[in-house]
Amino acid sequence: MQPSSLPQPSPVRRVVFFGDSRADWWLTPNLDGLRFLNAGVPGGSATYLARHFTRMVEPLHPDVIVLQLGVNDLAGGSPGLATQHAVFAAIATVTTEARRIAAPVVLTTIFPLARGPWASSQVQAAILAVNARLPTLVTDGVQLLDSAAVLCGPDGFVSSRYADDELHLSAAGYAMLNEALLRLIRG
Repeated sequence: MQPSSLPQPSPVRRVVFFGDSRADWWLTPNLDGLRFLNAGVPGGSATYLARHFTRMVEPLHPDVIVLQLGVNDLAGGSPGLATQHAVFAAIATVTTEARRIAAPVVLTTIFPLARGPWASSQVQAAILAVNARLPTLVTDGVQLLDSAAVLCGPDGFVSSRYADDELHLSAAGYAMLNEALLRLIRG
């Protein structure tokens, strides 16, 4: 075989997760053709992440960007309407900045809470309110992954089999999200 006719390896697509601890802790599959990088900031607020997105993500040269942020702002006290608007605005800013990098974006809804001693119905309602606005950010190059559809039971809370605690997912939860995510990335 002539060198020019040898099969060329397929390029590796870089998938960058950006957001708070839920992005940072995302357990990723080991798949040919995809390299997963976590650029999450545990404890990061949505406004902090919006300010630092370009500096943190652009140097990674992403081919796909997965966004998961907002819960720290909503879980940190009384998540009134002003906080909900600020979280949505920060997510919108990050989504816009991600599109400037010219990489497709998978925007995940904010993972709802799991039931537990610290789970607050007020925080859960705020998460749902912000999530209800996220479809307005879907444009060419931005897809929405509805985490509740993947993770939640009929009560709207993350199923206990997918929860590590009230805020964070277990390996089984991330495995379920990965199935939905890979359909979007490859679709």
